Amino acid sequence: MALAVPATVGLVLALVVATILIPFQVVMIPLYLLMVQIGLRNTLWALIIPQAATAFGIFLLRQSFLGVPVELEEAARSDGCSPVGEWWNVMIPAARADLITLAMFVFIGTWSDFLWPLVILDEPQLYTLPLGLQQLASSFSLDWRLVAAGSVISILPVLVLFIGLQRYILPSASGDAVKG
Repeated sequence: MALAVPATVGLVLALVVATILIPFQVVMIPLYLLMVQIGLRNTLWALIIPQAATAFGIFLLRQSFLGVPVELEEAARSDGCSPVGEWWNVMIPAARADLITLAMFVFIGTWSDFLWPLVILDEPQLYTLPLGLQQLASSFSLDWRLVAAGSVISILPVLVLFIGLQRYILPSASGDAVKG
């Protein structure tokens, strides 16, 4: 049974998803000014916060939560769950695979980002691996063996994350919890 979505919610979602079409280079200067105003320039938080809520993530999780059977929510309510308990005990476990997939997408995108860390960070000890590799490649002498080793090392955390979370990326059993 599909839920009826009000037209304003659909319009807001369409506007949020339409922001995917805006290139990051257009948003970069206002985002930089915002980070400077709230005092986050030259901090790791300035790398994390812009990636915390993206239009892709909002759309993916919305679709995931809409896929949870209404009967599961009703069963939680009849068992005496509060709205927060219903969200925590029913909705989050049902969307676990999508949450982990989104976390991996955000991590990989943030980990391999070059432009935003270059703009927001000035201190070399805060540089991300792509910036460090660029510094290594643009030193007075270029040693390709060091650059290649750094590239392999920069891939390792992504591989470890994928291998560690691979078993959780399975279809959830929420569809099996409701008999037709």
